[in-house]
Amino acid sequence: MRSFVFSAMCCGIIILSLSAGCSRPAGTPGTNDPVAAESLQVAYRNGKFGYIDPRGNMVIEPRFDIAYIFRDGLAPVRTDEGWGFIDSTGRYAIDPSHESVTPFKNGFARASVGDGQVYIRKDGSRVGDLLVDFGYHFSEGLAFVKTGGLYGAVDTTGRMVIPPVFELGYFFSRGRGLVKKNGKWGYIDKRGNMVIAANYVEADNFWGSRARVRVDDRWGFIDTAGAMVIAPEYDDAWSFIEERARVKLDGKWGFIDTSGKLVVDCVYDSAENYSGGYARVRRLNRWGFVDKEGREVVPAAYRDVKPFSAGLAPVRQGMKWGYVDTAGTLVIEPVFGEAASFHKGLAKVTRKGVQAYIDSEGRVVWSEKPLDY
Repeated sequence: MRSFVFSAMCCGIIILSLSAGCSRPAGTPGTNDPVAAESLQVAYRNGKFGYIDPRGNMVIEPRFDIAYIFRDGLAPVRTDEGWGFIDSTGRYAIDPSHESVTPFKNGFARASVGDGQVYIRKDGSRVGDLLVDFGYHFSEGLAFVKTGGLYGAVDTTGRMVIPPVFELGYFFSRGRGLVKKNGKWGYIDKRGNMVIAANYVEADNFWGSRARVRVDDRWGFIDTAGAMVIAPEYDDAWSFIEERARVKLDGKWGFIDTSGKLVVDCVYDSAENYSGGYARVRRLNRWGFVDKEGREVVPAAYRDVKPFSAGLAPVRQGMKWGYVDTAGTLVIEPVFGEAASFHKGLAKVTRKGVQAYIDSEGRVVWSEKPLDY
């Protein structure tokens, strides 16, 4: 089992500067080397948020009241001035002048203007002149927006290409957009034509080639032509993630593949979506994991678990969290008060109320302040 230890680099820094936390101060040699923005992690110190790199170097000094991870090369941050976006050097790409923003996705973000929203590009320029009541992110070049109480869709120039005639509209996937019309759900194409009639009481976006729909009190799945390819026979169902959908039958959960074949028997009290090839399942108030063939690779023996990432998953044993590998072996011992899934090589943990990041060997690469053992 990998022990919870400080790296030699981290220990040395604690000796040099006990008040600085376990990180290399910004501006020291090596910290300004190019680094992928998405590999930076949010770190909290002395009441402010900054960013560390995968080695634990504080590359963007803590100066933000709120900070989120990088997406599309930029991170949303807030100061007294408002919300803005920074690049991986910590420089503002978009000045902090907005009341609220969303993260960038597919090159666009939304920002509040008065009681409405506008779309902005990564250089801060506004997309068209349209001010909407509410908007979703762009998908397949279109975004559903609410204006005048109804939903239509705009393109990436800000032009309204599908008139606002729907009660609700979400995202496009596989050329199909989920909309609500006269109290029922259906699907339109990218020209606004209703290609799958609005006959469903409930429905979801297409995830891959399938979308879940409810017929009376049962759930099934349709294809992009609207054909019912998996009969509505389930008490409940969720969308396909990693080619598997969780379904509920006679009060128990299992998983089907895209053909409708039951690949994990409906024997579990709870189940969550697949992540990294494994799904969380609960039986008799204990959690474990199954693989995509239905093998219980991590026995349902833990009080709680979180998704696999990079081959490791947080598991709660008693009141403490550790990590297991895909064989079910406890490889990082349970000593943490809180533990998150790994992201870009690091996992955020809490030990004795102190926030820290560990690597996949269980070594602390950065901590908010020195940890006292």
